[in-house]
Amino acid sequence: MKRGIEVRPDYDPAGQWILKIRKARGRLTLEEIRQAATEYDQDFYMLVIRAMDDDISQYYTVDDLEGDFVTLYRADDFFKWRERNG
Repeated sequence: MKRGIEVRPDYDPAGQWILKIRKARGRLTLEEIRQAATEYDQDFYMLVIRAMDDDISQYYTVDDLEGDFVTLYRADDFFKWRERNG
């Protein structure tokens, strides 16, 4: 894995397992995201992207989000959730 890229599992506020990928400097590329997820655990993932202006972040806690980051959900978990909550 490239230097400066951190990968760690976590849970979202609803208790769903997620994989967080963070790059300390610069922007993550799609290839870096794919490579980091593949090296962590080969699976199918869905990507969540924070697409907000800096001024909207006043409504969200983003203090720990320095650098570029993404959140990945396991695709199977999402489809199971959709079946239950149709």
